[in-house]
Amino acid sequence: MKAEEIDANAFGPVSRQDWLKVVERALKGADFAQTLVSASDDGIAIEPLYQRRQNATPQHRRRPLSPWVVSQRMDDPDLQRAFVQLDNDLANGATGVSLVFPACAASYGLGLDGDLEIDGLTARLATALSGRSLALRLEGASPMTALSLADALSANTVEMHFGLGVTAMEPAAATVELFRRIRANGTSSTVLKADGRSVHNAGGTEAQELAVMAAALIYHLRRMETSGIGADEVLSAVGLCLAADQDQFMTIAKARAARLIFARIAEACGVSTAPSAYLFMETSYRMLTRLDPETNLLRNTIAVFAAGVGGADEISVLPHTLVRGIPDPLARRLARNTQTILIAESHLDHVSDPAAGAGGIEALTEALAEKAWEIFTGIERDGGLGAVMASGRLASRIAETRANRPARQIVGTNLFPAKTERPVSVLGPLRAIEAGMGLRPVRLDEEGSN
Repeated sequence: MKAEEIDANAFGPVSRQDWLKVVERALKGADFAQTLVSASDDGIAIEPLYQRRQNATPQHRRRPLSPWVVSQRMDDPDLQRAFVQLDNDLANGATGVSLVFPACAASYGLGLDGDLEIDGLTARLATALSGRSLALRLEGASPMTALSLADALSANTVEMHFGLGVTAMEPAAATVELFRRIRANGTSSTVLKADGRSVHNAGGTEAQELAVMAAALIYHLRRMETSGIGADEVLSAVGLCLAADQDQFMTIAKARAARLIFARIAEACGVSTAPSAYLFMETSYRMLTRLDPETNLLRNTIAVFAAGVGGADEISVLPHTLVRGIPDPLARRLARNTQTILIAESHLDHVSDPAAGAGGIEALTEALAEKAWEIFTGIERDGGLGAVMASGRLASRIAETRANRPARQIVGTNLFPAKTERPVSVLGPLRAIEAGMGLRPVRLDEEGSN
């Protein structure tokens, strides 16, 4: 059928009242709200139908005309194997690399072994990345490590995201020097991170994750102010980090809400022309299952789709076998290809913020942002993120949220479990998982068993 053959009047306009009449007949006396209105973990009501939002403001990526960065983790404890993997990743579609160190909360039992200087890692990285244009992210590195890498890679066309978080960041000379270099070279690299992933992976809600992200951003703004660095400089050199999971609409809305919160903080700080936030999203560790791990491939695909649609600037996919051990080359290739297929074949990056104007997504975005702001202001009243973390109140609130979450049906675990588990190939065992912000990751398939 051709477009011109479609009768434009075949489906006339229908008002909400007309729709409700049909719904009432279908419900046969059942309550509308109890039957058709659901709620998120934050208690946000989700209606079955929304009107299109007119004159909506799109939430663009920092560089909307370019694809998001396809980031691949370099985290294998075996350094020889890690460098082989790096070459393979960069030759087959990766446009970014995340160097993951063991002490990082995002290591999930992995992480590069060895000292950058003693073991010559800095020089090896400089050689491996020579002549390449890509984004390099550090997960769990100290300011001194970051400076060492910055020096070694200064001649390369590498956009660096140093990833200094709340626990690692100090307004010391090394951090200030990093800021000065970033401001001097005019790149879009970032030094600090406002990271909510630990909250998500410990069982927190979307609004709690966003609230901690906002509180981390305020923490950095205050601490850096003591070194004479203004809010405009900090905002241009900080990256937002969030998790993306299999709840497609919620992930899209969460990514968009993060940009609203960033802009609101910039406005509160008196920054008239706020820079566009750099948003890094990593697929959820919490949603990965140990049983029937092939189902994790589907979860990862939905998560990447949602993160891309939601406007992430950089995405990293956790291999589907991660909870079983060190991922093998096949698992890493599938993680990488989950992104490259969506970009190269589905062209998902060609439309900037396709959710703009969609009534349901717009309503969810705004509700998430407002709920997160409410939680964030509560953290500030309690003394800020540092105080809430040190007192254990953050961990207790997330634990309460996890305990109150209803049991969920998980495909492959407690819904349609495989009669016989297929063997899973991994390269070795994992280390003990590090806790970030005092929060230990708890997967959904573990809840109720602790």
